[in-house]
Amino acid sequence: MRPRRPSGKVWAAKVGIGRRQPGKNQLHELESFTSASMQEWAAYGQANRDYQYALFFDLESQRAARQNDLCAALRGSSACRVDLDGWFRLVNFKYSLSPLSPAGSLRWVGGRFNYGQEIDADRFTPFPALYVAEDFLTAFREYHSLAPTDVTSGLSPQELSLEDSGSWATLRLRGHVSNVFDLTRSRSIAEFCKVISKFTLSNRVREAERRANRSATTLVRAPRELMASLSDRDWKYLPVHFDIPSNSQVFGKLLIESGFEGVLYRSAKSRRKCLAIFTRQLVGSDSVISLHEDRPSEIEFCEINASNCLQV
Repeated sequence: MRPRRPSGKVWAAKVGIGRRQPGKNQLHELESFTSASMQEWAAYGQANRDYQYALFFDLESQRAARQNDLCAALRGSSACRVDLDGWFRLVNFKYSLSPLSPAGSLRWVGGRFNYGQEIDADRFTPFPALYVAEDFLTAFREYHSLAPTDVTSGLSPQELSLEDSGSWATLRLRGHVSNVFDLTRSRSIAEFCKVISKFTLSNRVREAERRANRSATTLVRAPRELMASLSDRDWKYLPVHFDIPSNSQVFGKLLIESGFEGVLYRSAKSRRKCLAIFTRQLVGSDSVISLHEDRPSEIEFCEINASNCLQV
């Protein structure tokens, strides 16, 4: 249906849905807006983008200036070793002959703790991570992005996922990963928070904040606040909408620069433990990630270790 020009100088656009009834067509209006509204939305979108860029790069410059302090604070936390016996990984069935490949983590915007190829690669070099979980249910919820509240009486998580049950494969793991940063304990990030607590916001950010009509921005100061930020369920918001990494992705990059091989964290989907393994960090390590013996013989890489971690 062609939009009808109302009285006055402003065009009104209406979005509706038609339903045929005996002898007539009926149009149900769902939304109405003007060209002026569209211009306002576009202006707000640009102001919000300007704000997000100003905020990110303001903090990025401070992170660069305090790089040594940040890495020293992270290295000061005792690393742990994670035994992977009984842990799980889920992969799309079409990738089941290369189930330990972290290549999938590089697609789109990446994973919670790694940069993907569709974030601005000129500024943020992509790096992979292999994501695994301590039990099947957690691996399943992470793979299908099912939140803890996604439960319905009489329906299993598998049924709620609305996916073909034959489209994914479950892998039981063995091995261990050394030199892992333990993000399940808030004291692990206490010294790190002391460094970032000295960060400030420039007048440029405050001006961009004002133009975007946003409430006053506050920075993370305490471990509890940082933990909440790193476990945010909406972590993809910044990379998807603004082409800049999320806080957890920036943290993952800092962990790599600090020499860690992975990060242990609580799943936002089940509160059980997950592990993001930075596979390129395994050179010279005794870490081993391998599949259970019950596996197809056609799989090329049944194990990731120091000798092949750059090839998988």
